[in-house]
Amino acid sequence: MAIRRVLRIDNDDDKKTLKMHCRPVKLPDRSLKQLVADMFETMHANNGVGLAAPQVGLPIQLCIIEIPAETEERDDGTVVTIAPAEPYVLFNPKIVKTSGEEVLRDEGCLSLPGWYGQVPRQTWVTVEFQDITGKARRLRRADGLLGWAIQHEVDHLNGILFTERIRDLSTLRDVTQPAEQSELAV
Repeated sequence: MAIRRVLRIDNDDDKKTLKMHCRPVKLPDRSLKQLVADMFETMHANNGVGLAAPQVGLPIQLCIIEIPAETEERDDGTVVTIAPAEPYVLFNPKIVKTSGEEVLRDEGCLSLPGWYGQVPRQTWVTVEFQDITGKARRLRRADGLLGWAIQHEVDHLNGILFTERIRDLSTLRDVTQPAEQSELAV
């Protein structure tokens, strides 16, 4: 496995690739197994929840998502896993149904690390895709973090950046910088 460089929105050369409409993937293709492994390793190294192929420089319709494991701390201080991490690999995904109801949520992107803004997304989506063997799959009414991540990653495959979805750009902020100090009243 290998960690790949994540293309950045704020780099003009990278942005050209990130803005491309990705081409469908012909499946099955055994060579893609290594790419998927590399993408998971890259996503984990960058503390992400999802990653689309164009973010690692490949304009193909592939994205991965991993919903983190749910853990709980016990009274004695030990941490136990209540639900394991849920990885998803989606080739040629298409959102075929939406809730019709939007909600705003802080959203960030590995292609613009540390920056978050309020992005409107559907409360749930149904997505059709292929697995690595080429078998047709469907996730119905994916909501919460999974539904949000699917919408974000499918946008990447269509050349749409999360910053373009933000309606109020004043909500876009760099969380790695300290908040501006307000002036003291005299």
